[in-house]
Amino acid sequence: MNLKVISRSIFEKKGGEYTYIIFFLIIFSVFIIFAIKPSLTTAYSLKKEEVDLTKVDQVYEEKISNITLIQTQIEENRDNLPLLNQSISEKPEVNKIVEDIKKIADKNSLTINKANIVNINFTKTNKEKQNVKLQMEATASFENLKLFIADVYAQRRLKIINELLISREKESTDSGDLKVNLTIDGYYL
Repeated sequence: MNLKVISRSIFEKKGGEYTYIIFFLIIFSVFIIFAIKPSLTTAYSLKKEEVDLTKVDQVYEEKISNITLIQTQIEENRDNLPLLNQSISEKPEVNKIVEDIKKIADKNSLTINKANIVNINFTKTNKEKQNVKLQMEATASFENLKLFIADVYAQRRLKIINELLISREKESTDSGDLKVNLTIDGYYL
């Protein structure tokens, strides 16, 4: 090759080639900003929405399975629902509790000396069980006390003997009566 041709090709201004490259880069940048960036933003937001919907779907599936489980339990216990309503009423029904205890006490020769009702909350709650405390002082023989306790637990209305203190009376008699302090809890919703 000729040295003149080589030096001319090296030192010659090539302005036309740079102009095309600059226009190409400007057009490509505009294309990226207005065409590709919105597409990428849309794809990202759709992917995020898919993840969120998957989480919501899992929560809904769990809720649906809980509902079907509850429905199955209700179907299995449908015949027992009246018994459940009798065991825990929706209202305190203190008079019913006292009446039931009085009948059992009379039946089993338990003499009630003193009875108090404590801790009744008449405000509406969120369907959690609440209790009515019945504190009693009574006298009875040991056998009658055992029968009384058995009858309390045999009733349909749920009652629990929370405290039971048995002592001899100070004036001991031939009958062998015991002094009994009871705390009976009755429940309601």
